[in-house]
Amino acid sequence: MAKNDGKVFKPEKLLEPFKPENLIQALKKPDEILLKSLRSLTNITGSITGINFNFYSKIKSEAKGKTELTFIGEKKVEEAKLQLFTYNETTCKETDKATDFELINTADQSHNYWLNLHGIHDVELIENIGNALCFERLTVRQVVDTTQRPKVDDYDDYIFFSIKSILIREDHQLHMEQLSFVLGKNYVVSFQEEKGDHFDHIRNKMRDNLGLVRKRECDFLLFQLLDAILDNYFETLDHINHEVALLERETITNPKQSTLLIIEKNKKDVDKIKKSLSPFKEALTNILKDRTHFIAKRNRKYFRDLKNSCTNAIEEANSTYTALESLTNIYFSSLSQKMNETMKVLTTVATIFIPLTFIVGVYGMNFENMPELGWRYGYFIIWGLMLAVLGGMIVYFKRKKWL
Repeated sequence: MAKNDGKVFKPEKLLEPFKPENLIQALKKPDEILLKSLRSLTNITGSITGINFNFYSKIKSEAKGKTELTFIGEKKVEEAKLQLFTYNETTCKETDKATDFELINTADQSHNYWLNLHGIHDVELIENIGNALCFERLTVRQVVDTTQRPKVDDYDDYIFFSIKSILIREDHQLHMEQLSFVLGKNYVVSFQEEKGDHFDHIRNKMRDNLGLVRKRECDFLLFQLLDAILDNYFETLDHINHEVALLERETITNPKQSTLLIIEKNKKDVDKIKKSLSPFKEALTNILKDRTHFIAKRNRKYFRDLKNSCTNAIEEANSTYTALESLTNIYFSSLSQKMNETMKVLTTVATIFIPLTFIVGVYGMNFENMPELGWRYGYFIIWGLMLAVLGGMIVYFKRKKWL
C-alpha cells in the first residue's frame, strides 16, 4: 500500500464489484475489456507511484504558506553543479567554480554570461543566484517547482522561460525533465534537473567560436537552447513512429494482447508530448506578440522559425496519435477476422458431422425390427454411406469456397 496525503491508498476502491453481466460482457468482447482495464490500471499505478501531479498537491499548498522556498519534484542528482561561460566574440572562459554571481549582473556589457545549473533540488544555491541577479521570488519558486506548466513571464529586468524536455531512454521509457531559463540583458541562466547532453553541441560551438552564438546577443543563445530542446521532441516522435511501423506489421499479421499494450503505451507517450508542446508554442507566441526588448529585432526571425518548428512538431504528434488510434481499430478488426475464420472452420466441421451423427444415432437404437441389422454386409454399407456423405459435403464446401 502507498500512502497519499496521510491516508492509505486502496486500489480496490477503484475496482467495480462483481456482476454477472460483466462476466458475460467479458466473454463476448475480451479484448475490449482488456483495453478498458489497461486504462484503469494506468490510473491506479499513477496514484500509487505518484507519477501524476496530484501527488505533489499537498506539498505545493504547504509551500505557499511558508516563507522559505520548497523544492517540489524528484531529486535526480546527489549534488548540484554549476558551469559558467564568460564570452564575447574574441574570448571565452569556462569555469565550474563560480561563486560570485553578482559579477554577472553588472553594467559591463563587453561580455555575455551563460550560467548553467544541474540539480534544482539545492534551493539555497538557487536562492543565492536569484538574490545576486535580482530575480523575483515568484521566479525562484517556479524554478524549484517541477510540476509547473511550460510558460513565459516578462519582467522589467529579465524574461523567465520554462519548458519540459522529453526523451526516450535506452529502456524505451519516456523521460521528462523540467528546464527553466532566465534571459537578462547580457546573461542567460539555465536550470536543469539533472546532467544531460541537451546542450553539449552549443558548448562546443562556444568553445571553438563556431556559428553565431558568440557573435550575437544572449537572446540568440536562448534560441539555441530552446531549439536543442525542440530537437529532442522530434527525435522522440521519430522513435515512436518507427515503433508504429513495426506495430502496424505485427497488428495485421499476428495481433496479440501484448501488441495492444504497446500501442496504448505509445498513445500515452504521444499524449504527454502534445500536452508539453502546446504551452511551448503558446509561450513562443507570447514572446513574439509582446515584442519584449530582451529579444533583439535581428534575432526575432529565429524565434519565429522556432514557433513554426513547434507547430510542425504538434502536427506530427497529432498524426502519430491518429496512426496509433487506427492501429487500435485494426487490432480489433484483425482479431474479429481471426475469430470469424476460426468460427467458420469449427462450424464447417460441425456441419460435416451432423449427417454422420444422424446415421450413427439411427443404427445405434438397437430396435428388434431393423432389417439392416441382419444384413451380412450392413456394417460395411453404412461405412461406405458415411464416407460418401463426408466426401460429398467436403466437395460441396470446397466448390462454395467455404474450405
